[in-house]
Amino acid sequence: MEKLKSLVPETLKRMIGESSADDLPRTCSSLGDFLLHFEPFHQMVRDLADPEVALCGKNKEAALESKQKGNKCFLSGDYANALDFYTQALIVAPMDAHEDRNLVATLYVNRASVLHKMGLLRECLRDCNRALQISSNYAKAWYRRGKANASMGNYKDTIRDLDVAKTLELTMGGKRQIESEMKIILDQQKSTSNPSIQQYENTSDILDEKNSNLETCKSYKNGAMLTRNSLK
Repeated sequence: MEKLKSLVPETLKRMIGESSADDLPRTCSSLGDFLLHFEPFHQMVRDLADPEVALCGKNKEAALESKQKGNKCFLSGDYANALDFYTQALIVAPMDAHEDRNLVATLYVNRASVLHKMGLLRECLRDCNRALQISSNYAKAWYRRGKANASMGNYKDTIRDLDVAKTLELTMGGKRQIESEMKIILDQQKSTSNPSIQQYENTSDILDEKNSNLETCKSYKNGAMLTRNSLK
């Protein structure tokens, strides 16, 4: 960033520095016109947007710390702060190694769970899709996306997602939970009224609670689902 700033012409920097509040539209427009045709600026934007080479500081320990704080907030029902902590973790989480990419995928699914609880269903789907772009065999991402689709009344997509999640899930307890939820969805498919959707949400939350003590795979690399107790 400092290198980019040093390449801005002195006359333009001086004009911006000496401008008043009334001059800001004009000076900002001048800066925008300069950057629009300035290749180093576009390269920096590409680098910042590329998760593989992002220029913002990456720190796995900081990401894990924010993730733990997010987990605590989630389990206590403090979804707003959980959302903030998971987002902070995603900002600093590296993607260099395979297990680093697994961490990022997990963070996306954890944040998707928060967004689902907050009723932000499209945002929840978006984070699930991001996790699946990183790892297409992540059972929890398929499972969470299936639940979000159910909340939106997209039952065909729900069954597809939960079926994939069941195939990828390694534990028998997790498979049974998914099968139970698929049965509920098939029953609810007969009626798409809002009360039915809400009934599914309430039931699926209970299923999560009943299965919260199920043993799940300790390593994300094996694609196991994350229940409330398996948040690390």
